[in-house]
Amino acid sequence: MTMRLAGLMLLAAALCAGGCRALALFLPEQTKLVKAEYPYLAGKRVCIVVRVPDELLFEYPNVQWEVADHARLALESTVRGVSVTDPKKIVDFQRSDPDWEQMDPALLGQRFDAERVLEIDLTQYTTREPESPHLYRGHISAAVRVYNTEYPDSQHAYQSDVHTTYPPDGPGQYGTNDRAIRGATMQAFSQDLAAKFYDRQVTVR
Repeated sequence: MTMRLAGLMLLAAALCAGGCRALALFLPEQTKLVKAEYPYLAGKRVCIVVRVPDELLFEYPNVQWEVADHARLALESTVRGVSVTDPKKIVDFQRSDPDWEQMDPALLGQRFDAERVLEIDLTQYTTREPESPHLYRGHISAAVRVYNTEYPDSQHAYQSDVHTTYPPDGPGQYGTNDRAIRGATMQAFSQDLAAKFYDRQVTVR
């Protein structure tokens, strides 16, 4: 038996012993295409409006701007040709007009020359585990709606929910602070949000 043949036999034996896990090391990563749920933000001028419960706004006064700006960055880096209104302009308007919540979203978007309004209605925003408040782990949930500003007084053109937990596999490591968890969770949430609006390749597990 030659040395080369012996080596091949040893490799085959190792693969058989290791099963699929070992074999996977030699195979390319498998991916699949996931289509956008709503592909019509591409090439549009978009205004992001964040709705927040009063108690949450009291605890995090800048939450509307922070969530909207993270969403802006995620959309502009993934959705082809999208242009997002400066979130600070929207938040300044929300703070200056006490009746903004009663406005038709389409008309609100027209004020900022937007073609679509992306409304993010936060229902959960925390950096702690609900059942273990001493453990840092971010949770953000929101109802998401898109309005076409060409059609005031109309129903939303798209609706979905986004739920993000960070870290996804368990609480943050020892020494993690509130600010770091909050920032990382908003970034993860914004990526989950943006994924609704563009075609993407995902790993098959």
